[in-house]
Amino acid sequence: MGINFVDTIVVRRVSNRGTTSEEVSIKPVDYMGDENKKKNLDRLKLAGDMWIMSARGTSKIHLSEMREAKPVDIKGYYISTGKGTGRIKI
Repeated sequence: MGINFVDTIVVRRVSNRGTTSEEVSIKPVDYMGDENKKKNLDRLKLAGDMWIMSARGTSKIHLSEMREAKPVDIKGYYISTGKGTGRIKI
């Protein structure tokens, strides 16, 4: 049996131009997870096959013709460190 420390962290939230404050626990943020991705795909299916403007509004394509983004494999690439003078291979 363990303690979930996320539930024990409390922050003060200020609202109404600083006149009201309350102490609330931190909620986990999962905007890049699988659950959010599934929810967004469901919303797109509800929207139907609509037109999407692209290329600065000069052309349009159907939503069904859009490609799905694929994750990029970053193995073997370099990232810059410091003030841009050093690099590390991932």
